[in-house]
Amino acid sequence: MNTIDDIHVQRLGKKDFHLLEPLNYAIFKEARVINRTDHDTLVILMAMHGDVPVGFKIGYNRRNGVFYSAKGGVLPQYRRKGVAAKMLGRMILEADKLGFKKFIYDTFPNMNPGMLILGLNSGFKVIEAKYNAQYKDFQVSLEKELSPDYSRIN
Repeated sequence: MNTIDDIHVQRLGKKDFHLLEPLNYAIFKEARVINRTDHDTLVILMAMHGDVPVGFKIGYNRRNGVFYSAKGGVLPQYRRKGVAAKMLGRMILEADKLGFKKFIYDTFPNMNPGMLILGLNSGFKVIEAKYNAQYKDFQVSLEKELSPDYSRIN
């Protein structure tokens, strides 16, 4: 397998939202990417290996000064290669450039423990944990303060 150096992350426009649908289905086995796309700020990232999409991350403004990373995933054969970390770092940078003060995301640690570990290792703090009956897992919310000089996760 190729290294993280072979992966690049690009930002897509709202008009490209449909490009996430097949990747979302391949990763999550569900058609719904997110509930709504009419947010004031919608950041869509796609990780590419050459011209092949291998992961995505999508987020939006949640409330004044708070950016919410709503969903993201990586194809199984590209996991544990740093793709999620690279996308998270880019999403943090994009949110910071847009003037957000906090960055929040949720994860389900029994379904995907890697995202909880990535967040904790990247300076995020757990701000809430509750049981989510739909996913039959705990939903853990993580938060990180943003600062003007972020150019990477740590």
